[in-house]
Amino acid sequence: MIIRVNTATNVADLNSVVNECYNYLELIGCLRIITSLSDKYRLAEDILVYHVIKRVQAPFESFKQGLKTLGVLEKIQTYPEAFYSIFCHKPENLSAKVLSDLFTVCTLSDVQALGFWNNYLQAVEDGKSAITMEDLLIFATGCNSIPPAGFKPTPSIECLHMDFPIGNKCNNCLALPITNTYQEFQENMDFAIRNTLRLEKEESSHYFGH
Repeated sequence: MIIRVNTATNVADLNSVVNECYNYLELIGCLRIITSLSDKYRLAEDILVYHVIKRVQAPFESFKQGLKTLGVLEKIQTYPEAFYSIFCHKPENLSAKVLSDLFTVCTLSDVQALGFWNNYLQAVEDGKSAITMEDLLIFATGCNSIPPAGFKPTPSIECLHMDFPIGNKCNNCLALPITNTYQEFQENMDFAIRNTLRLEKEESSHYFGH
């Protein structure tokens, strides 16, 4: 709904979305009269505020009431730093070992390509590559860090007879190219990942700019 609101190009399109979602918008208190195309930004913000803040207020207050048992809430408010590691997720620093353990290897994978993969991870960690560990994870999964609950499905790698890698973010699968030399492997990995992320960033900027 938010995407349709944000991408509306004229008042008629925007009103069409509002009419289709009339009952829902009325239910969540976000129904508003549309008089100009700029109203779409306020409408989208209202919907986001409801889902991110208002919708969770009741469960959050219930959670706080539960924490008051035995004075836990008071201690949290008095010593927030001591409880930070318990309530706040700190992304794990990515390393060659972390990513090597994260990705499972599909059966019948090319042994040489897997060796190149491990060497590549170490090169990225050592700063001898044009990309970063975060770039590699984004290319394969769309995330720049490992989520608190992990990935589903589990990230995997496979080897295909092609020149460049392919990242499938829908199933967290990274397809590695099969090359004759490690140098060719690294150059192709660097080139594909760097340029793919650059193009995705440009497309995202173009989308939000409109």
